[in-house]
Amino acid sequence: MRNRYVQMALRFLVAAILLPVGYSKLAAGGMDVMLFERLGMEPQGRIIIGLLEIIAGLLMLSPQAASGALLAVGIMFGAIIAHATVLGVDVGDGGRHVAMLAFVLVSSVLVLYARRRDLPIIGKSF
Repeated sequence: MRNRYVQMALRFLVAAILLPVGYSKLAAGGMDVMLFERLGMEPQGRIIIGLLEIIAGLLMLSPQAASGALLAVGIMFGAIIAHATVLGVDVGDGGRHVAMLAFVLVSSVLVLYARRRDLPIIGKSF
């Protein structure tokens, strides 16, 4: 992605989604608790995922955006698999939750690709 303004916009959008969603998980929002109970990961899984989302969101706003994007890709990939296998696409919101997951996943992949050389240890080989 050559346009640095597009990359910055994607980074800010992903952070603007991940930070409040991570906080909501830590605050034990009703839907979050219900989803993690259905996954059998309540409360430890919800707290760990919430913390990881906040870390990824903060990294997306820093010079370490590549690491944040990599972390966000992993989290979103896992969430999409959970929805595809256990939770279902419509969790009472008409599928908007899964659409948001897909948006964050695609945006994070684009940022990761654009900043792949900034990854610690492996970045120099790309």
